[in-house]
Amino acid sequence: MAPLTRIPVDKGWQFKQSATLANNTASTYLPVSQFPTVAHLDLLHHGLIKDPYIDTNELDSLWVNDANFTYRALLPSIPAPSSSKIHLVFEGLDTLCFVYLNSTLILESKNMHILHRVDITSPLQKVSGKEVELRLEFKNAPEYAKKEMKRIGYKGNGTDVHFGGPERLFVRKAQYHWGWDWGPALNTSGPWKPVYLEIFEHRISELLVRQEVSADLKSATVKITGSVEAGEAGKEVELEVKAPNGDCVTKETIKTTENGTFSTELNIENPDLWYPFTYGGQPLYTVSASLPGLDTQERKIGFRRLRLLQNKLKKEEGTSFTFEINNIRVFCGGSCWIPGDLLLPRFTPSRYRSWLSLAKSGNQTMIRVWGGGLVESDDFYAIADELGILVWQDFLFACGDYPASDDFCEAVKGEAEEQVKRVGHHASLVIWAGNNEDYMLAERWGWEYDVNDQEGPWDHTNFPARKIYERVLPEICERLAGDVPYWRSSPYGGKTSNDLTIGDTHIWNVWHGKQSPYQAYKSYLSRFISEFGFESAPSLRTLHQAITKPSERHWQSLTFDAHDKGPGHQRRYGMYSGENFRFRFNPLRDFVYCSQFLQAEAMKYAYNHWRREFRGEGEENCSGILVWQLNDIWPGTSWALVDVNLQRKPAFYITKRALSKLVVGMERIVTGATPYMVTSYPEPKEKVQIWAVSGYLKALDAVLKLKAFDIESGREVELPEGERERKVSVRENGTTEIGELSIGTEAGKTVVVAYLEDAKTGEQLARWVDWPEPLKFVVFKKGVEVKIEVGEREKEVKISADAPVKGVVLSVPTEEGDDAVWEDNFVDLVPGEVVRVGVDGLKGRKVQARWLGDWEGEAGFEL
Repeated sequence: MAPLTRIPVDKGWQFKQSATLANNTASTYLPVSQFPTVAHLDLLHHGLIKDPYIDTNELDSLWVNDANFTYRALLPSIPAPSSSKIHLVFEGLDTLCFVYLNSTLILESKNMHILHRVDITSPLQKVSGKEVELRLEFKNAPEYAKKEMKRIGYKGNGTDVHFGGPERLFVRKAQYHWGWDWGPALNTSGPWKPVYLEIFEHRISELLVRQEVSADLKSATVKITGSVEAGEAGKEVELEVKAPNGDCVTKETIKTTENGTFSTELNIENPDLWYPFTYGGQPLYTVSASLPGLDTQERKIGFRRLRLLQNKLKKEEGTSFTFEINNIRVFCGGSCWIPGDLLLPRFTPSRYRSWLSLAKSGNQTMIRVWGGGLVESDDFYAIADELGILVWQDFLFACGDYPASDDFCEAVKGEAEEQVKRVGHHASLVIWAGNNEDYMLAERWGWEYDVNDQEGPWDHTNFPARKIYERVLPEICERLAGDVPYWRSSPYGGKTSNDLTIGDTHIWNVWHGKQSPYQAYKSYLSRFISEFGFESAPSLRTLHQAITKPSERHWQSLTFDAHDKGPGHQRRYGMYSGENFRFRFNPLRDFVYCSQFLQAEAMKYAYNHWRREFRGEGEENCSGILVWQLNDIWPGTSWALVDVNLQRKPAFYITKRALSKLVVGMERIVTGATPYMVTSYPEPKEKVQIWAVSGYLKALDAVLKLKAFDIESGREVELPEGERERKVSVRENGTTEIGELSIGTEAGKTVVVAYLEDAKTGEQLARWVDWPEPLKFVVFKKGVEVKIEVGEREKEVKISADAPVKGVVLSVPTEEGDDAVWEDNFVDLVPGEVVRVGVDGLKGRKVQARWLGDWEGEAGFEL
């Protein structure tokens, strides 16, 4: 008997446009740019479209979305034994595709998200010794989706579809391909994942591995089920669990049943446990199932006890929403993930690693994979396992009133089963959510949604997709997801989907909705914030890449506007900036600085207040903050913390510091108010509240040291002796309220800095600089100098100033190539202190600094 052989079908592929449009640019077969591929990549490679990520080329390439394309290649010769089976495997076809072997139709695909396996043993035997052409005919998804919408019937009224048209809801394709408020509309088609042949006599056709750790963490059970294709009853399957070092932990041989299935449980004593990186290591065990000499399948797992706690709170309404890993209640700070590219075949494992490693470097414990994109590549979850990052995974429904006809639900069921089976063993995966914002939209747009009707059926309503979220998906997760919980939607819980006291919330009344000041984030405290955000520009380098015409490089140009899909963005930049600080939006470098400053300050306010509310057991008033969003998909302006070229914005560094293992926080509180009706005068805030938040699992003895400075002169302000320094016992894994500091009547001119130091060693553990608000009323020292000193080996930059300086951003000048990689940035300075910033990649180049108001004193800004 011969072992299973896999032969890639990745050579000699050609493509052409297979239907006539006004611009039928690829009318004859041309070689593909790569494989796997999609049509946009191949057209771009041959110069038939311009890069849709640059300038306004997106508009000129919209025709590709509505075109049909054919791909073809010759199958490699197959020296298969006569007793073997031959399968043709398509890991992903985007999206409506008719597959032919020569002239024989062998497959019709209507779902981008599933794998297809076709037995071609018999067809190949009939053409033995002849060339066999594999031909993939792709029909454009928008046309097909419109036909499906007409066939099934759309029950919505159109108000619930903000991105693309309602037709996108009727086809199982990544929804962001219709365009979103952070990226262009590139509706791709093509063989977007690998194609290969498998030749075998017997193979393991399914392997499902789940684990369960005991409450005392001293033992674990590995649950293994699977099946063997072309295997008779009683076929022996060898099961083995290997430790992270490769040693065998346990081994067992079992026999298949009459229908070829196998199932068992293996017990592991004293397993080495997997933790989020903030709490421990990430040992990964290898579970294998083998048909000796024929086929072996493996899964990497981490042993961890996972629970989603929703307990009553001691002092607040509602219940907690807390992820517990190995009996540790985890604060899940992190961000949301959108797909890394619209042209997916070019998104490589190394790019996944770069992005997830960057998230970890920013102290992000959790990444939420948003439902308008993908259940990502296996590489994504494997890398998250290695790095110790928790993953929240939405099912693939977003912002729409989806149908629930019998055939649509059947398609969804098959897709969801496949995805849960494919990635469900990963230790990093901690929740499946039914969709993104569909219940929230039901409430907003008045769909027929009765939260008290839990029985259904809901076919007669205009919100039929409840059948998917409340019947189809939970049944699949109950059967296949192991210990990973299912949650109906994000957001969901309580009397409304966005109830602040139960479940998770999306906080969009800042920036969107009411457009509340970002200082209102405190009033939107909720149990788990799974989405919120604030727009800003990408780096100047990235904008120069996006906008090639110098005359268009300003924030009010047509090209700039084309790269900012957020509705109402221009009025919001001006409004929020005008409320908070003196700003300048031209030239473009100033817009970049000011918009990024605004985003960073908003994030600082949110994280400062919300993480404070993770107060300990029974007081997990907020257990998670996931900012929208981590990444960008193209060189545009969006809510991302990091732009498409991995250029970290100031907001990235704000969240990094806010999610540190130990944080000291401060907030000025109102201490008085005038009884008269006056305007423009801020309420007196002559006191500062101070607290510490710890992610350590043991209490810490620390010393809090406080200093204050007059902002305009840089002179140190004397604080009462008893308030300059105090001993603090910082509780474990929660918040310690330290006390208050009186600043006095000059609070509006005074900056306060807090240092938390180790009581034994004097090592600085945390730092916070607190400023009066709004910053637009603050008078900075005229002519303040920021001193920059580069260390001998260019691994560190020291910065200091002779007066308080707000928001110092370090960079290499754009004319000197790529920026360096900064360990920290967007730093506040006070006199008498040198701040050290780690850096990589300076290569002898100059370091420049920008800070709030460094343009004041220039023409038009004389003070």
